[in-house]
Amino acid sequence: MRNKIIFLLAVIGSILSLQAQEYRWKVGFDYFFDNREYKKSSYDIPQTMNGIWLQPMGGISWDSAHTVYGGVNLLKIPGTDEVADNAELVLYYQYETPNVLFRAGSFSSIEALPNYSDFFFSDSVNNFMPLMQGFFWQIGRDRNFVNAWMDWTGYATPEARESFFLGLSGKASRGIFFGDFQSYLFHYAGTKPGNPAYGVSEHLQLMASAGIEYESENNFNGLLSVGILAGLERDRKADISYRPVGFTARADASFWGIGTENTFYAGDSRMRLYPEYGSELYWGNPFLRGSTYLQSKWYVNLIETGRVSCRLNCNLHFTEGNMLFQQTLSVSASIDNFSVPEKRTARYPWMKIFQ
Repeated sequence: MRNKIIFLLAVIGSILSLQAQEYRWKVGFDYFFDNREYKKSSYDIPQTMNGIWLQPMGGISWDSAHTVYGGVNLLKIPGTDEVADNAELVLYYQYETPNVLFRAGSFSSIEALPNYSDFFFSDSVNNFMPLMQGFFWQIGRDRNFVNAWMDWTGYATPEARESFFLGLSGKASRGIFFGDFQSYLFHYAGTKPGNPAYGVSEHLQLMASAGIEYESENNFNGLLSVGILAGLERDRKADISYRPVGFTARADASFWGIGTENTFYAGDSRMRLYPEYGSELYWGNPFLRGSTYLQSKWYVNLIETGRVSCRLNCNLHFTEGNMLFQQTLSVSASIDNFSVPEKRTARYPWMKIFQ
């Protein structure tokens, strides 16, 4: 026992004596408000959701590329009697160079997968489940990259079923032209020990697109693309499989903090196993259960600085012959001792109300 203690102290001492050692800290804050007027929909329910996340985190970095972070994500839902409605551990190792990023542990999925459409992860998933537990590996940055990742979302117990994601995505750009893809496989299995009432199901999605993307120095940004969304939905126990395929199109534009993001889908109905499994198997936008769907987001960035962002949205959903409304407000702020805030040259007229 004594030898083990001496060995442990030696390991800790060697870590603390590493060259170029740095101590890091970060405090993040996120607020979301999401009001959904979906009374006419048979795919989703009308409701209002909001929440406050606080993310204190510390870390130790060495040799310029290696860091171990630890912290906690605390969720407070306004209106409840709880001091904190949820607490999640943040704990991961990070290796980062100008061209490679690797993370393993429990870390932010919002930071790791910003390129994924809400066809894959709905707003509710992003708001209430902001962490992934597994690994993330990316080569390249900005407009040219490829990444692979795993997120273990359910550990098998006598009551809980095993589930996990395996994902792959990437983007290649040259000038104003680009091609990109996003994909994942969600594996939903049984309990441990096994329960004969449960089988194994999978949901696989792949969206590939090509288009043009333009960014100008006068704060105008635009994007046009077309592509396909293919998938596999399988229930092994029932021996049922569906292979939906559809056409997608995207048109985005923004100027001086005011913008619109539009995504269209037309093709086979998706989420065919939803009546049986619901959100346990499907994590994406529920309006894809229809054969056609148009999502049109209109927003204004009320605050946009290197440390703080505040966006107000009015989202329109055209589905089942109806137009549904959604209003959202998101506020994010963070401060740390290791990153350089992005410089913003634009000063929108409405930002004066915060001065």
